[in-house]
Amino acid sequence: MPLKIVDADIKDLKKSRTRGRVRSPETIALIEAIDSLSSGKAKAIELAAGQDPAKIRARLAYAAKVAGKKLKIVVEKDRVLFARGPGRPRKRG
Repeated sequence: MPLKIVDADIKDLKKSRTRGRVRSPETIALIEAIDSLSSGKAKAIELAAGQDPAKIRARLAYAAKVAGKKLKIVVEKDRVLFARGPGRPRKRG
């Protein structure tokens, strides 16, 4: 039986389950923020008391990988800044 291949919406792929895990609302929000970044613009995540900057940076890096984008990420004292990185976007695969 041959495979039937049809077009699909990329948004459905980004929101779908991966390896049995459901993406958290925070990760989905990060992916949407990364997708909305334009060249020359930056965004920041303001850290609340008790939040670990390294964990937030790791979550942001994971969201960038899922979104297929390269980011420049900088950790400051009370926030994590990010902007589109140089080069071409990652290949989705």
